[in-house]
Amino acid sequence: MKKSIILSLLLAIVSIMATGCTSCQSENKKQETVYHDFGGVVQDFTAGVSHIQALHRQKMYNIIQFLKEQGHEIALNNYQWRNSLVILNDTVTAENIDDLHIVSIRDVFYYWSNKFGPQVQYITDHVVYGTQIPYPISDVWIEDKDMSNAPIKLSAEDALNRLKEWNGILPKDCNFLTLRLPVGPKDCNPQWVFGDVFDVLFIDAVTGEIRTWNPAFSEPKQE
Repeated sequence: MKKSIILSLLLAIVSIMATGCTSCQSENKKQETVYHDFGGVVQDFTAGVSHIQALHRQKMYNIIQFLKEQGHEIALNNYQWRNSLVILNDTVTAENIDDLHIVSIRDVFYYWSNKFGPQVQYITDHVVYGTQIPYPISDVWIEDKDMSNAPIKLSAEDALNRLKEWNGILPKDCNFLTLRLPVGPKDCNPQWVFGDVFDVLFIDAVTGEIRTWNPAFSEPKQE
């Protein structure tokens, strides 16, 4: 009888462990998904990109505070705002800028956890899918500088208006703008970057000046 009870207990423990492993697998699968908040801030797209960027920064602040409450030690006691991607409904041309509208805004944040090391957190809002907050990604290199306290006077909408005034040729097949503070030997303001590595414009987010070269480096010599 005693052996039977012990055997039953062992079977119960094995069963619990198996359930726990299944639960772990389920948790790992969950970490591959993102959180969809269909009531998120979609309605606030009309308030402009800067407003949603501010909401994302507040969400990130809340995440950091939650981690601290859970006992995590965050180096420098805060996060860094590394870049912001603004996706439009169509490619930008000189003829259609006035008809474009924004469909998604994704902000990238960086922080250092003394427990997990470097962490990159994405927060995205989409006009259809709402707010998406995936689990943070470890050991990702982000080239851009921290622009959390950098002056930013031009919104994405302002940057598009500056593109309307551009007398040169716009990069082709591009439907997005990226706000970033480039890394280089020279200090510069945050830039709205439009185009790709082969054909790109840098719109100064403070002065509105448009350049065909990265202001974090010296202007290339004209041949």
